Amino acid sequence: MLHVLNGDSLASSFPASIPGEVAIVREALVDGPVHAESLEELWVIRDKYLSKKYPEAAQEDYFTKVVPEFEKILTASVETKVYLWFEHDLFCQVNLWFVVNLLKKHKGSVYLVTPTTDLIEGFGGMNQLKLEQAFRDARLLTANERHILSDMWELYQRQNISEALTLSRQVGPELPFLYPVVAAWRESIPHGDYQGKPKAALKEIATELGTDDFGKIFRAFHIKHAIYGYGDLQAKRLWEELKH
Repeated sequence: MLHVLNGDSLASSFPASIPGEVAIVREALVDGPVHAESLEELWVIRDKYLSKKYPEAAQEDYFTKVVPEFEKILTASVETKVYLWFEHDLFCQVNLWFVVNLLKKHKGSVYLVTPTTDLIEGFGGMNQLKLEQAFRDARLLTANERHILSDMWELYQRQNISEALTLSRQVGPELPFLYPVVAAWRESIPHGDYQGKPKAALKEIATELGTDDFGKIFRAFHIKHAIYGYGDLQAKRLWEELKH
């Protein structure tokens, strides 16, 4: 059994009572370039981008902290049941699409574990008992669902938003959480003088609150625009770019 957890925060609260190995996704693929011809090229592109944009957070080497966790997923044996612990915001979903794409050749069962809380709280709002229940309620993904989620990663890599919107609408009955995040992705894309919804929202919140205090702005953004799921690092980068 392998549990793929989206981030160290969930890993720190993950119940010891749940059996199996753990792989932690220490990435924010929603942020920055992802187009690459191979995984090896993707690692290099991501390492370069994250080191440049988040030097304070990139003290540990990408190839020793991030890549080995993905390799646990890539090398899961056919007998291994894989449990994917991901929320329904854009940040989590892009990472999920990538992980399912990594599991393309995996012949074993793949389950999706989702929070019982809302977008704002996610797994962070769940205690040990609720996390254990979420594990018991895990949903086996069908071959078609896995195929769709894997395809979503490839569409995201190519920034093919129109096809992603069409696909997410078509699979609404099976994967109802897909369309809202794809719509959020579309709204985040800058065009003309418009800098994309996340930046526009940060500006709007700063004006409404009458403050430049990023902590206050981020808290309001996190609640009002929970669909993006951005952490403070991603939102801070956007905020800093707005000020220059």
